[in-house]
Amino acid sequence: MKRLYVLTTFMSALLIVSCSKSFLDREPEGSYVDATFYTSPEALKAATAPLYNRAWFDYNKRPAVAIGSLRANDAYNPWMNPSYTLFTVTSLDDGLSDSWKSFYGVITMANATIEAINNKAKNVTDAQKNLAIAEARLMRGISYFYLLRTWGPVILIESNEEVIKNPLLPRHREEDVFQFIINDLSYAVENLPPTWDKGRANSWGAKGMLAKVYLARSGWKKGGTRDEADLAKAREYAGDVCMNSGLVLYPKYEDLFKYKHNNNPESLIAMQWVPLGDWGVCNTLLADLAFSSDVTGGVNVWGGGLNGTVDMLKLYERSDSLRRNATYFTQYAHYPYISIDKGGYTYTGTGSSIKKGVVGGPNDDNDGYVQSMNSPLNTYILRLADVYLTFAEASLGNNNSLDGGEGLTYFNKVRERAKIGRKTAITLDDIITERRIEFAMEYNNWYDMVSWYCYKPEKMLKYFNNQQRGWTTTSITKDEDGNLVFEEPTPPATPVVVTNDNIFFPYPENDLIQNPRLKEEPQPYTFNE
Repeated sequence: MKRLYVLTTFMSALLIVSCSKSFLDREPEGSYVDATFYTSPEALKAATAPLYNRAWFDYNKRPAVAIGSLRANDAYNPWMNPSYTLFTVTSLDDGLSDSWKSFYGVITMANATIEAINNKAKNVTDAQKNLAIAEARLMRGISYFYLLRTWGPVILIESNEEVIKNPLLPRHREEDVFQFIINDLSYAVENLPPTWDKGRANSWGAKGMLAKVYLARSGWKKGGTRDEADLAKAREYAGDVCMNSGLVLYPKYEDLFKYKHNNNPESLIAMQWVPLGDWGVCNTLLADLAFSSDVTGGVNVWGGGLNGTVDMLKLYERSDSLRRNATYFTQYAHYPYISIDKGGYTYTGTGSSIKKGVVGGPNDDNDGYVQSMNSPLNTYILRLADVYLTFAEASLGNNNSLDGGEGLTYFNKVRERAKIGRKTAITLDDIITERRIEFAMEYNNWYDMVSWYCYKPEKMLKYFNNQQRGWTTTSITKDEDGNLVFEEPTPPATPVVVTNDNIFFPYPENDLIQNPRLKEEPQPYTFNE
């Protein structure tokens, strides 16, 4: 935890650099100094802008894919972070260290922002100060939600100064981490406006995230039964977003993953990357995701060979080609918006390379904003479809099935957008499948799986061990009806065995060495509110 001192110093330095109003389009710039940084609404926006990109960079640059998607078995490559799919990650893994650093970077930056606004803001209203603090608390709460579902008990930090004085802090109980998150997100709900600058989080996004947290807490290690009070809260907040926000699903699923559609109405909270931005504020993932420079207009990529897994691809219904084609390249799929100058691109391979996150080349309606390790695409944290399915799951609650009501209606809205049939009743299995398909390769599926595991551990252990993890196939083709045909799936040399002991990740080795108290039993947290 000594690194938090370095992080705090780094974040404090960031806070004396201005950000232009359109932080979505360009690098932070300007001439604010510490004495005047918090003396206008524009300056407060500049203070919170790095919470949308720079703070998340070390997580997004590679670990997001490994933890959020490869761990969920959305994709696999025996040479690109295979340990996440195969459940062999150790405490020495660089991705774990980068994630820990990044999540706590968000937290220390948020803390520094809150403290500076409370102590230095002048010539701004209380409402303006509270709004900026709400942004910081929203991001801090989201970061802790990631931490909780990655490691379980983690260290709660509200004051950077206290950490500097005493960097050897214990882990805190999971129930206290949940309450800390709920406190932060509740503050954001109360103080963020329903609408404001494009790309900035608003109260609807905060409500949607709070609904997800209540849903996760409702069943978290409670012996297979969900708490009715938490379910009611999840329904309340998710239902409010669904029925009262005025928002609707974006009409075309594939448009959600195009640069020109960044910050569409379905995007509730997203990391905002600077097109052609410098290292630290750019989206580096294109080079890992794209299988060939043929789909990036000649821009160099690693061609790492991530492919959709047999397990994942078999979940798609035959009619669900819109979502499948937006997520994975499969034989004969055509993309008129890639290689536009050549009349579009048709995938003729016999694999299942990653499509989602691959926006094409610089001239494919991307305003030239594509370079190697530099994509203009935002990273979703929460979109409206997630809230719809959260509402459906909270409406299902402890029942075996849901055969009516608004929860089922909003579940079916997700399917209707995909142009597939409505369901007359749904179970938890239906929700699991629908979520996996809707959010495949969006770096979120594993986190939801952890929540389901904590709710129904035996069910999810069986699910994980039936996922054909590490299985590969020599080719994936299509028959005359368009159905996928998998040739000779081959299991890994060592079967993957998922147990109660390896759901949560090990703490990074460097942090264990620097802070031996991470090995102690989690402690209760003393709340200030």
